[in-house]
Amino acid sequence: MMKVAKLIILSCILFSCNQNQNKNVLSLSLDTVIKHNDSINVFYTTDNTINFIDKHSFWSKVKGNSKNQTIQIAFPDSIKPKQIRIDFGNNINNQEIVLNKICISYLESSFEAKGEEIYWHFRPDENNTVLDKKNGVLKRINPTQINGPSIYPKGDKLKEQLNLLYKKEADDK
Repeated sequence: MMKVAKLIILSCILFSCNQNQNKNVLSLSLDTVIKHNDSINVFYTTDNTINFIDKHSFWSKVKGNSKNQTIQIAFPDSIKPKQIRIDFGNNINNQEIVLNKICISYLESSFEAKGEEIYWHFRPDENNTVLDKKNGVLKRINPTQINGPSIYPKGDKLKEQLNLLYKKEADDK
């Protein structure tokens, strides 16, 4: 029975990038270590700016785990973000967040960045985040600040990757 459960979990992890391939939904998959229960706030813009506002954001609850976990976040139906910002919660017990991989999928296409590749497309918010690229660790600058670490798009690199996902849909029509 345990072998079957492990096989199911492994299958979910391996195919998590293409989970929403038949839906008109952009899916964000984060391979992280977040030790304590928290929430992730995902912001998006639909224009070409990085003017992130609460109206264009949503929260996703995270159950704490000292081991790697994959967090799936689906954007509201039919929203095609041009830029994405990720705020890693407000539980000050989470002094370190390990971000191993980001996968973004839309219909049958996906984009994945692992380890240091993540920071070719995202940058840490220098106002509240310290990044150890080698280990993928994001920390608060001030351990007592409520706002957790966050990452912003790095120039237009993320926007270009997202547009490639959307272009594949248009090419298929």
